[in-house]
Amino acid sequence: MFKKTMTSIAALAFMTGIATAQMGTTDIAWTLEDFLMTFPEATPELFDEVDTNDDGVIDSFEYDAAVEAGLIDPVEGGETAPLEEELAPLD
Repeated sequence: MFKKTMTSIAALAFMTGIATAQMGTTDIAWTLEDFLMTFPEATPELFDEVDTNDDGVIDSFEYDAAVEAGLIDPVEGGETAPLEEELAPLD
Protein backbone atom coordinates (compact mmCIF):
# COMPACT_ATOMS: atom_id res chain seq x y z
CA MET A 1 0.00 0.00 0.00
CA PHE A 2 2.79 2.43 0.95
CA LYS A 3 4.66 1.69 -2.28
CA LYS A 4 1.54 2.40 -4.39
CA THR A 5 0.92 5.64 -2.53
CA MET A 6 4.50 6.83 -2.99
CA THR A 7 4.41 5.89 -6.68
CA SER A 8 1.18 7.84 -7.12
CA ILE A 9 2.63 10.88 -5.35
CA ALA A 10 5.78 10.74 -7.48
CA ALA A 11 3.75 10.47 -10.69
CA LEU A 12 1.53 13.38 -9.67
CA ALA A 13 4.55 15.54 -8.84
CA PHE A 14 6.16 14.68 -12.18
CA MET A 15 3.00 15.45 -14.15
CA THR A 16 2.48 18.71 -12.26
CA GLY A 17 6.01 19.73 -13.21
CA ILE A 18 5.32 18.94 -16.86
CA ALA A 19 2.07 20.90 -16.83
CA THR A 20 3.75 23.87 -15.19
CA ALA A 21 6.58 23.82 -17.73
CA GLN A 22 4.12 23.63 -20.61
CA MET A 23 2.18 26.60 -19.26
CA GLY A 24 5.37 28.65 -19.26
CA THR A 25 5.34 29.31 -15.55
CA THR A 26 8.72 30.36 -14.27
CA ASP A 27 10.12 30.28 -10.78
CA ILE A 28 9.54 33.70 -9.29
CA ALA A 29 10.23 34.92 -5.78
CA TRP A 30 9.95 38.69 -5.86
CA THR A 31 10.19 40.80 -2.76
CA LEU A 32 8.78 44.33 -2.86
CA GLU A 33 12.22 45.63 -3.87
CA ASP A 34 12.51 43.11 -6.73
CA PHE A 35 8.97 43.88 -7.89
CA LEU A 36 9.59 47.64 -7.97
CA MET A 37 12.84 47.13 -9.89
CA THR A 38 11.05 44.95 -12.43
CA PHE A 39 8.00 47.23 -12.67
CA PRO A 40 9.28 50.77 -11.95
CA GLU A 41 5.79 52.25 -12.40
CA ALA A 42 4.33 49.92 -9.77
CA THR A 43 3.44 50.91 -6.24
CA PRO A 44 3.68 49.09 -2.91
CA GLU A 45 -0.12 48.91 -2.99
CA LEU A 46 0.00 47.00 -6.29
CA PHE A 47 2.57 44.64 -4.78
CA ASP A 48 0.18 43.97 -1.90
CA GLU A 49 -2.65 43.31 -4.37
CA VAL A 50 -0.55 40.81 -6.36
CA ASP A 51 0.81 39.13 -3.19
CA THR A 52 -2.49 37.41 -2.50
CA ASN A 53 -1.26 35.24 0.38
CA ASP A 54 0.40 38.20 2.15
CA ASP A 55 3.72 36.42 2.69
CA GLY A 56 5.76 39.35 1.37
CA VAL A 57 6.87 37.46 -1.76
CA ILE A 58 5.26 37.22 -5.18
CA ASP A 59 5.56 33.65 -6.40
CA SER A 60 4.97 32.27 -9.90
CA PHE A 61 1.30 31.48 -9.21
CA GLU A 62 0.61 35.02 -7.98
CA TYR A 63 2.55 36.43 -10.95
CA ASP A 64 0.54 34.34 -13.43
CA ALA A 65 -2.74 35.36 -11.79
CA ALA A 66 -1.76 39.04 -11.86
CA VAL A 67 -0.82 38.85 -15.55
CA GLU A 68 -4.07 37.04 -16.35
CA ALA A 69 -6.06 39.66 -14.40
CA GLY A 70 -4.29 42.47 -16.27
CA LEU A 71 -2.70 43.90 -13.14
CA ILE A 72 0.82 43.62 -14.60
CA ASP A 73 2.32 42.95 -18.01
CA PRO A 74 4.27 39.76 -18.60
CA VAL A 75 8.02 40.07 -18.23
CA GLU A 76 9.70 39.70 -21.60
CA GLY A 77 12.24 36.98 -22.27
CA GLY A 78 11.25 34.85 -19.30
CA GLU A 79 13.34 36.88 -16.86
CA THR A 80 11.99 36.56 -13.39
CA ALA A 81 13.90 39.22 -11.48
CA PRO A 82 16.69 41.69 -12.09
CA LEU A 83 20.22 40.61 -11.32
CA GLU A 84 21.69 41.99 -8.13
CA GLU A 85 24.78 43.09 -10.02
CA GLU A 86 25.76 43.45 -13.65
CA LEU A 87 27.69 40.55 -15.07
CA ALA A 88 30.88 41.29 -16.97
CA PRO A 89 30.69 40.43 -20.69
CA LEU A 90 32.40 37.23 -21.74
CA ASP A 91 35.42 37.71 -24.00
